[in-house]
Amino acid sequence: MILGWSTVGLLSRLITKREAVRRQIEIISSACSYCISSSYSQIMGTSHNPCSTDWEHRIFAVDANPSLGYPEPFYFTSLTNKDRASPATSNEWPMLAHGGIALSVCITDPFPVSAARLHRSLGQQLAQLFSGTCHVLRLLSYLPQDPYASLLRGFFICDPQNCTSTQHRLKHLLSEHRQHISSFTYQQKPQGGIWQNVLELNGGEQEMEEHWQVVRMGEPDPSPFALNILHTAVYYSLSSTRAVLLQCSACIPEAARILELLDKCDTSAKKGRFPVIVIEGLDATGKSTLTESLKDSLKATLLRSPPDCISKWRKTFDDEPSLIKRAYYAAGNYVGACEIAKASMNSPVIVDRYWHSTAAYAIATEIVGSVHSLPPCHHEVYQWPRDLLRPDLVILLTVSDEERMRRMRGRGLEETKEEKELESNTMFRLKVEEAYKRIENPQCVIIDASPAKEMVLKETLNVVRKHCVI
Repeated sequence: MILGWSTVGLLSRLITKREAVRRQIEIISSACSYCISSSYSQIMGTSHNPCSTDWEHRIFAVDANPSLGYPEPFYFTSLTNKDRASPATSNEWPMLAHGGIALSVCITDPFPVSAARLHRSLGQQLAQLFSGTCHVLRLLSYLPQDPYASLLRGFFICDPQNCTSTQHRLKHLLSEHRQHISSFTYQQKPQGGIWQNVLELNGGEQEMEEHWQVVRMGEPDPSPFALNILHTAVYYSLSSTRAVLLQCSACIPEAARILELLDKCDTSAKKGRFPVIVIEGLDATGKSTLTESLKDSLKATLLRSPPDCISKWRKTFDDEPSLIKRAYYAAGNYVGACEIAKASMNSPVIVDRYWHSTAAYAIATEIVGSVHSLPPCHHEVYQWPRDLLRPDLVILLTVSDEERMRRMRGRGLEETKEEKELESNTMFRLKVEEAYKRIENPQCVIIDASPAKEMVLKETLNVVRKHCVI
């Protein structure tokens, strides 16, 4: 069979565009799946929660908030489930003292992106609704037999005055999202014990009879806060990064553009024969100055994270919930890895920030409280992703707090939310630095960047020669 030139040309164009077509199919499929699920819930008009029958077997974790008077996390579970968890020293609930009441809100939306957006929106509304009357804390819960797949996020509301309007206002706020929300109340009964009752969100005045007794417990293993990092804050594979970007690409066009860039990258490319050196550190520790000096001294290629090709969308993703924001930075690492692999074929490569920054800031943000609240050393949250190109050397620059603050004030540049947090919150700064130091494979080599830039460069070059073949 002989084909005409026009037919051949058409087939050629179709083959060339097949990847673009596949991408569009994936995006449309993701959007359709979300729409079908949402339409189903609206048509049925009832709460659809696959975990609803398992509430009695869940472990709940209320996060610390020292500024509100809760210095340590608070854990509890059903009385029938207590033997499976570590015991607590007492069953006293400070938030229920003197007749107080507590309420929990769990988001059960099965779609991670829409669940994350709902979580952020509700958090903002709850803080505004109960400002000055109730304390709103972060809540996590999971099933011990399936902790990874069953993790849910939400809020724990402490009402020390037990105001009659609290439940009514909460119901009114949650009723719009009742198909993706489960809510409970907690009260100490006169006959003793703490009881968890389902808060009906269907608009009726009569409460459901479903209730059970709950007890405090010690810190569970695995920690729900560490689980939350592993599944919503730090990405340990390209596939998990892509999954989130694909799901949100229907509502965030820039996510689709990043997926297209990832499709064009050879994310499995190996590092070339020249060394790859990453410079890490908090803002205003001298990273930019040092990376430029190293570039000249080593005749190296200088790259930055996020890469230039996606940095123009940074503001868009910084305004999104953590799940989406962190996916953007993770994607930046994988796109950057392709550039690193290519550049290291011809010269040494200096990288201004890489995966250490992505992970350290996320871990410090998700863990409330002091440095002691961070997951212990050698925990899996500190492990380098197996499918991401590894550098030969990672250098962490540190300076004294006084020097760093002086540099921050002298920069006169627009600060990100996290940069402002670093400037105002000493505890957050300490957590970020400690998370940097705990990341493994590779670990950071720490250099004091307080001296003059010439001295810092000299020490850095000594470290580079010690660890790399230049």
